[in-house]
Formats: sequence, structure tokens, C-alpha cells
Amino acid sequence: MKPQKPTKAIRKDQVWSKRSIHLRSHIDSLGLKKTQQLDAHALVKVFFFRRSLRLKLTDSYLTKLWSMSPRNVQNRLQQLEQAGLIKRLTSKARRTAEGFRQDRRIVLLVGKKSQQLNLQAKPAVDNSTPQVKTKSKMLFVDYLSLQAKVSKGSFAFWLRQNNANPKTMGYLLSHIHQRIYNRPDTLESILWDAEGQKLRDSRLIGFVVNEIKSRIPA
Repeated sequence: MKPQKPTKAIRKDQVWSKRSIHLRSHIDSLGLKKTQQLDAHALVKVFFFRRSLRLKLTDSYLTKLWSMSPRNVQNRLQQLEQAGLIKRLTSKARRTAEGFRQDRRIVLLVGKKSQQLNLQAKPAVDNSTPQVKTKSKMLFVDYLSLQAKVSKGSFAFWLRQNNANPKTMGYLLSHIHQRIYNRPDTLESILWDAEGQKLRDSRLIGFVVNEIKSRIPA
């Protein structure tokens, strides 16, 4: 009798468990002060509770979480960003019925190479897509966590890295890319699931394509 493969829920739990182990040691290696470490761990717990690497967390929420003033919240976010634990992404201001509004997302950087990123903390961060040639410096799944969209160039680069069949590239870069263009978060989640199964090359691409079709309607 063949052993049953773990379900998606189990695989997801395994991925988050690995992240937890990595982040505990990673935070300890960042050279933060004791109070900064405590706040870093408290913030990470929020991401793990919500099972997402990208969250909209308001200053008022962080004020309660860290028991500090809004001004100190900004200082703490800047410190954690400079340390390489998080990155802030602020969208362009848009007009609403209540006036102009900007949405800020906080991204938790969990990749092994996240500490190598050149992070400069700013009140507003340009979240435009970087040039494809920069991807070699970081894992594709980490790159996705920083993006608002999945560029065709970055997706093609990832496909080539994983030895995609040249005969299928046209289909993958049209129909499949169209589904994920506005969903970097979903593609990121799929890639983490694939990482949990240690898939590579054709098996990896086949899994990703099938999951994209399943999770994102055409």
C-alpha cells in the first residue's frame, strides 16, 4: 500500500513550521536590541497567525501591539526594515470620498537571502517591478512578496531557470501569465507549496500550472 501524500493543509503547515524555525534564529542574528527583538517577535506572530507574508497593518494596530506612540511605531518599522526583517510597500495616493488615501503593506522577508537585500526605509516605497536581471540576487518567491504585479519578463526568467519546454513557453507566457499578472500573492503561495514537496523542473512547472488553473479563474 502506497503511503498517502500529505494534503495541501498539511504541506502548508510544514512550510510555515520551517519559516518559524528560520525566523527565530534569523531575528536573533540581526543584532537588534532586546526591546527591538521583542517587538520583532510580536510582529512575526501576527504574520504567522494570519498565514500571510504580506499584511495591511495600520499604525493604530501597531500602536496597540507594541504599546507605543505612533511616532515610535514609525521608528520601529524603520529599524526592522533596515535590519532586513520587513519591507514597507506604500501605494500611490488615490482619491476617495473621505479625501486622498494611501495603502501600506508590510512584507515579512523570510528567504535565506533576504538579509542581502539593499533595504532603505522610506515613508513611501516605489513598488514598481525591478528589472529582470536583479532576480539572480534573490529567490523568485522572495521577489514576488515585494511585487504588486507579476511581470511577463520575471515569469519567463523563472520558467527558463526551471527548464520549461520551449514548445510550451508561448502558452505559459500568454494564458497562464494572464491569470497571475495581478496575483503575485497567489503565485507566491503556490511556490511555497511546491517548495514543501521539493519539486523541480518539469514536475515543478506542471504543479504550478495546475495550481494556477485551480486557484485563479480564467
